[in-house]
Amino acid sequence: MSVAHVIGIDPGLVDTGCVSLTFRPGLKTLIVEHKVISGTDVDAVSDWVYSKRPVKRHVFIEAYRPRQKLDSDQRMVQAEQELRRALPDAKVLPNMGIKRVIPQQLMEVFGVWSWPTVTHHQDLRSAARIAMLGMVKEPRLNTVMADVVRDFLEGRPWSVAHG
Repeated sequence: MSVAHVIGIDPGLVDTGCVSLTFRPGLKTLIVEHKVISGTDVDAVSDWVYSKRPVKRHVFIEAYRPRQKLDSDQRMVQAEQELRRALPDAKVLPNMGIKRVIPQQLMEVFGVWSWPTVTHHQDLRSAARIAMLGMVKEPRLNTVMADVVRDFLEGRPWSVAHG
């Protein structure tokens, strides 16, 4: 299998977390990159996504669920719509039940549980989780994820590099 590139985005009014996972199966290597963008700067998010390697990227955005009909709900809904326009190939995924599907132990295997950058609501962790949820839902990407987990369980963990 060739290189697989997955990006997860967790939009937020204070911080937007962006995480890139580049899988190199032949080398059994995972390259993890991240960016924290202040607020809902859609242009900055789009610029970061498109600055990544020219391989086909799979982009997953965490869906926003309005809660209390507050001004912040309206701003988040607008930000999600703007992200959909700026990243038309991205898939927007709800995060309901995500912690059961993508638990801490799995995130640790992929090297995306702890981050050197502090954010308002663990935005990088959420971005990584949504990227991994997207992988679960895409058959080709699910195979890559399964390979990483199988190798880990068999005592051959992939090399994880943070760029």
